[in-house]
Amino acid sequence: MPTVYELTTLDIKVFSNAKVYEALQRSLPAAGGTLVGAFASDIGELSQVLLLRRFDSADALADARLAMLMATDPLGCGEWLVKLQSQSFALFPFLADPQPGAFGKWYEFRTYSLRQGVLAQTIEAWKDAVPKRTALSPMVGAFTALDGEQPRFLNIWAYHSVDARAQIRAEAVKQGVWPPVGGPANLTRMVSTLCAPLAFSPLK
Repeated sequence: MPTVYELTTLDIKVFSNAKVYEALQRSLPAAGGTLVGAFASDIGELSQVLLLRRFDSADALADARLAMLMATDPLGCGEWLVKLQSQSFALFPFLADPQPGAFGKWYEFRTYSLRQGVLAQTIEAWKDAVPKRTALSPMVGAFTALDGEQPRFLNIWAYHSVDARAQIRAEAVKQGVWPPVGGPANLTRMVSTLCAPLAFSPLK
């Protein structure tokens, strides 16, 4: 598993957003890994910044995470940080790495917890269903959690508007292309956050 991903969530002080964005734009190039996307939460838990980075190896990710933990001013945002959380992920094996581009004004981060023992069959079900679902709207990726609560996976979708999101999701159900066969029965918890990409985010 040479490539791994990290989702870092920064809970920040209310109304500190602009200062945090400026600090992140300065600090991230030297923070390790490749920035895939940077986002601000808008629907869900507020005053959060989400950073998705890709690392060439688990060792590279561990080194970057340790450096961030040891820093006196993590990511240049220490003054405004309330809490910082990092999670490691592996991309579903049938998916290509996310590429930079403008895919929507809104990105939805959905985290699903699963019953034990069904992760492999869930990935297979997604492999069958994803092509028809992504014909309706772009998917950034689906990722298996490597730490924290397990089994758990993250899926990220792009939409041009909140209304388009509702319409596309309804159409996917109407056409019978989503959710994947057997998927809902295996889920134990679902959490969703709708985010807007930051100006310097490779995903826009």
